[in-house]
Amino acid sequence: MRRLFGLGVGLGVWLYGQQAKLDTLHVKSSVVCQTCRRTIIRGLSTQKGIRQVEVDVPAQVITVIYRPDKTTPEAIREAIRKLGYDADSLPRDAAAYERLPACCKRDKVH
Repeated sequence: MRRLFGLGVGLGVWLYGQQAKLDTLHVKSSVVCQTCRRTIIRGLSTQKGIRQVEVDVPAQVITVIYRPDKTTPEAIREAIRKLGYDADSLPRDAAAYERLPACCKRDKVH
């Protein structure tokens, strides 16, 4: 019984040490309102490897915490682009932009 308990504790400690490494990506984007914020968070949260998404609307910056073994900065930028928003130097997808609500198509943060 003690051996089994010791094995369980040892396995738990080993698994705890196997935590995945996380990276952070900051992307300059064309978000202008809280609807944009919700769209980005919902759209990116379903992507494989993405752990957390924060959107700073006044600064127009999207911060993504992700697992580099599951996704890449390029894939994240492409996902943002496909939601209808600029992602650093990548221009937004025109068809996705047309599907956005009118409030998200303004030039200034509001």
